[in-house]
Amino acid sequence: MSTPLLRSARMLCIPFVALATACSGSNPSVTQPSPVSAATTASGVSSALSTASVAAPRPLLPVTSALIPNTSQPVTLVVQNAVVTKAGGATYTLEVATDLAFTTKVQTKDAVAEGSGGQTSVKLDTLTPNTTYYWHARATGGGTTGVFGAIFSFKVGPAIIINAPVPIAPLTNTQTIPRPALRVTNAVRTGPAGPLTYRFEISTTSSFTSILVTGTNTEGPNETGFLLTTDLPTNSLLYWRAVAIDVANSITSAPSAVQSFTANLPSQAALIAQQLGITLWPGVQPPGTIGHATMGQDWVVEPITSFDGVTFINPPLDELQIFDLIDRGLSAPDAVQWMKDHGYSSVAVWYPDVQVIAFAYEYMAFINGQWSIVIRAGA
Repeated sequence: MSTPLLRSARMLCIPFVALATACSGSNPSVTQPSPVSAATTASGVSSALSTASVAAPRPLLPVTSALIPNTSQPVTLVVQNAVVTKAGGATYTLEVATDLAFTTKVQTKDAVAEGSGGQTSVKLDTLTPNTTYYWHARATGGGTTGVFGAIFSFKVGPAIIINAPVPIAPLTNTQTIPRPALRVTNAVRTGPAGPLTYRFEISTTSSFTSILVTGTNTEGPNETGFLLTTDLPTNSLLYWRAVAIDVANSITSAPSAVQSFTANLPSQAALIAQQLGITLWPGVQPPGTIGHATMGQDWVVEPITSFDGVTFINPPLDELQIFDLIDRGLSAPDAVQWMKDHGYSSVAVWYPDVQVIAFAYEYMAFINGQWSIVIRAGA
């Protein structure tokens, strides 16, 4: 039998134990981390933060499938900078191969420092011409090397050299009609060049900072020309040049030597030459300016039958040329001699005693202050 005092002591013990348990902070339903497992977790987070993520750089230039003339080497490769999650600067590796699998690498550019402006570029060594190449790039940053990005291709064209065309006419200091024919000898080329096109340019400045006229023409036999369809400004010094272009291989020659000329109103002889559809001076251009002679009778474009039955178109080219030289201020005998000295074919003979120039079937005679044609023709 318990006494009242003992009974009271037992009753007080229950709340005391509950209070002690609550104060201990333990909860059987929650697992508390041990000191060892907490340290391991912190180490994993630190390791994850120290590893950089490196995205593949994107190729920019040359654009894929580009054709690069052999004369434009060396080729420069350009990539968009990779995204690297850890600061510290990135470097790049660029590979060039002759096959998509990159089993035949021809050049590798490694440890290329990242460029500014969001792009990185590297200049290649000279590549073998007439070959297709494949290239890609990868980046390294924050101790991590990324994967290679997309593959681009380009082709270096064949080894072709196109020399500058050589001017024929008009040459420097020439006086021309307002619509002169620009002519060059065809460009000399080496290698498997394609068909050539010629671009002619006329400018008011020798530096060609301002282009007045541009015209193109496909290559002709031995020489190529361009005939203007509108008049040029007269009495102004003009400049012209030409380049030869291989469109198929994207190759353009250097410009021809720049020539200067002044366009004037057409001479009397030049107007008739235009009616005949011929070039008055296809080679060396004569000196002087027009205005020293006047045409008289029978300067009419028409078929003529000579005294011995030969039919020809009047007036012959050499007769027009002789008159044009006299119109430029040369004397009749000097005009005949100038033709011979500069490679122009003519049968003209000067007869000073009768003041006429004889041709095959007619004469040029100075009558009443004009040069007229006297035709020796029969019915």
